[in-house]
Amino acid sequence: MEDVVKAYYGKELKSSADLKTSACCDANAISSPIKQLLAKVHPEVCKRYYGCGLVCPELIEGFRVLDLGSGAGRDVYILAQLVGAKGNVVGVDMTKEQLEIAQKYKDYHAAQFGYANVEFIEGRIEELTELGLGKNSFDLIVSNCVLNLSTNKPAVLKGINQLLKPTGTFYFADVYSDQQLPQEISSHPVLYSECLGGALYWKDFEEMAIANGFRNPDLIHEKDLEINANELKELVADIKFSSRTYSLTKV
Repeated sequence: MEDVVKAYYGKELKSSADLKTSACCDANAISSPIKQLLAKVHPEVCKRYYGCGLVCPELIEGFRVLDLGSGAGRDVYILAQLVGAKGNVVGVDMTKEQLEIAQKYKDYHAAQFGYANVEFIEGRIEELTELGLGKNSFDLIVSNCVLNLSTNKPAVLKGINQLLKPTGTFYFADVYSDQQLPQEISSHPVLYSECLGGALYWKDFEEMAIANGFRNPDLIHEKDLEINANELKELVADIKFSSRTYSLTKV
């Protein structure tokens, strides 16, 4: 499925209008202060955004932040403004085409903000400890509709746990189901790429988080999702999906 996801986000999708479900889009998640910061982000970067609104606490000045599945860099460039000149933000993504856009506008955003504090790394989120990021070095790790694109979610959670400082937080949004998914859904290329096929039953996720070194997950926000394409509606039948924002802290 990893190659399918790479092709979908790197070559097939050109803008958020190409998405077939609302799984990756939640405009209500953007507050007015964040919209002001978003106005400073280059339009091409914003165009290639497929997440669930900005997912992070807003009071993070001076923090060291890691954005998993950072794509074209929209959230990284918003986070860069929130952490300020004394903080820094690292974006990790496995899609070359997305990273090229993020890198292309580093100088543009440094000029907009008056400082340069971002870095982009090509890599897999299942191999975070192999990217030279430094264990126990991040105050905050964020992820925006990315975790369920992974085929090895326990490995991702384990890596996050190792990179976070003892007092650090993993703050993220993703798609969850109200039951375990049948094979025909979990193996469907479009449903998987749209963050539905890889969705975990929310109870299974919470157990997985605890098993990988986190305290009981704190549910911050939940919103039911709609599927726009009729052919996909028929496939999922009576399964319900929701976008959930969680906060995890280390044991």
